[in-house]
Order: sequence, then C-alpha cells, then structure tokens
Amino acid sequence: MPTLWRTVLAALTDPAAANRDQVLALGAADLALNQDSAASSGDVQDIALAEFGIALDPRTATAALTARRAHRSG
Repeated sequence: MPTLWRTVLAALTDPAAANRDQVLALGAADLALNQDSAASSGDVQDIALAEFGIALDPRTATAALTARRAHRSG
C-alpha cells in the first residue's frame, strides 16, 4: 500500500492526528485526480466530505490538489 494511503488511513482512525485535514485533503485530491485529471478544488472538497466525512476549506483543498498534481508529474 503506498505511503499516502497508509497515512490517510492512520489519520482516519485518529481524530487527533497531526495535520489530519491536510493528510485527508491529499487523499481526497488523489481520488479526485483518479476520476478526472482536470479536477477542481471543489471536487476535492466534495470527495473529502463524501469519503472521509470532513469539510475542507478551499485553501487546504487547493494546496492538496496542487501537491498531488506535482507528485504525479514529477
């Protein structure tokens, strides 16, 4: 299992995990990009709410999407 998903699963099971929102945002961004390479931060927010039960602010969603895009291209 890739490191990102281990971290996401750990954050899901520990509400007090450090940087929990950012970690879950990265997971949501990864899922969004798997669905559509042109995913938006709104898509990340929607997935985070539907899959992880968290409401992300737009800044966190955008940062996660940018990070996952950079990871995929490099």
